[in-house]
Amino acid sequence: MKIRSLMAGIICLAVPGYALAQSDTFIVHGKVNTTHNGEMIHAVYRNGKVLVQDSTVVKDGKFTITGKLSAPDEAYIRLGKKQPPNYGDFYLSPGEINISATDSMKYATVSGNQLAIDYARLRATLEPIAKEKLSYTLKFLALPVDQRKTPEAKELAGQAQKKGIEMNNAIFDFIAKNPQSYVSLDYLQKIAGAVIDYSLIMPKFEKLSDNLKNSALGKAFHEKILEAKVTEIGSVAKSFESVTPDGKKLSLKEVEVQGKYTLIDFWASWCGPCRKENPNVVNAYTMYHDKGLNILSVSLDTNPENWKEAIAKDGMPWNHVSSLLGWKEPAAELYDVKAIPQNILVDSKGVIVAKNLRGEELLEKLKELL
Repeated sequence: MKIRSLMAGIICLAVPGYALAQSDTFIVHGKVNTTHNGEMIHAVYRNGKVLVQDSTVVKDGKFTITGKLSAPDEAYIRLGKKQPPNYGDFYLSPGEINISATDSMKYATVSGNQLAIDYARLRATLEPIAKEKLSYTLKFLALPVDQRKTPEAKELAGQAQKKGIEMNNAIFDFIAKNPQSYVSLDYLQKIAGAVIDYSLIMPKFEKLSDNLKNSALGKAFHEKILEAKVTEIGSVAKSFESVTPDGKKLSLKEVEVQGKYTLIDFWASWCGPCRKENPNVVNAYTMYHDKGLNILSVSLDTNPENWKEAIAKDGMPWNHVSSLLGWKEPAAELYDVKAIPQNILVDSKGVIVAKNLRGEELLEKLKELL
């Protein structure tokens, strides 16, 4: 499985309570150029599930913002209303944090709170790599759609992917050198994403300090990692049975024995990214079905008509099942599916050989196997 960059997308995760500090109060002291006197300072951060936006006015080149947190997290601070926005990010946690900027908030100096300092060091490492990655990505997106499969486009996409891997490795290096920092645990969870790669993430988690692993966030994250072991490559896929669009029961085992490989595909008619990926899956099925590929799509729909209509509209002529229970679909719960689209590729004996293959990656893997 290819490592995904932390900056590649936005993933929403529930954050358990923070239990490493006795106080939940923070104080942010700021210094800026006195030319900004009278301008508003806005701080945006999360307190549990609530997005908080605090603001104050710069006086004598100084400002102070106070509040309470349920858990440390990244925060954003913006100065004034000018465009492009003058903003920067920092790590907000209980205690005192000092932010000093001559003009640009993006390049402000952060001191005081240890977690804020840890985060600033990590961001200083990631920023130049992220800038290069963004450059390659924008050049790729600037190409006309019909030119995005040319050698030039593939080179740009490949360079962007390399930079994403470089960012991930920089984060892993930070974690190894700072096993006691809450920033390490937080970023490990973020880089793991909603679909956790057990073999990649567990070794990194085990290197964290006992204090972090035994925190509320650490324990909850550890449980998620263990749940991800269900889909670890090399393990035997758990069998399940569900209902086809015409009301008949169909099991994974029945599909597995019909060919050399079976792609278990979790999706839903209401899922935009799933519908966008469906043409790639159709292409893979068209190219490799006669060579031994079967597909069993498991839908997280609740409306039978929407489900059937999407199957027909997207032209997916393979096996489909659903209990029409949405996220409570038993097969999805069995495989700890927390995000879609998601897929697992198994051989005729039910052994998992790959997972979460998209677009060209799916075709490349099938070409290798078939």
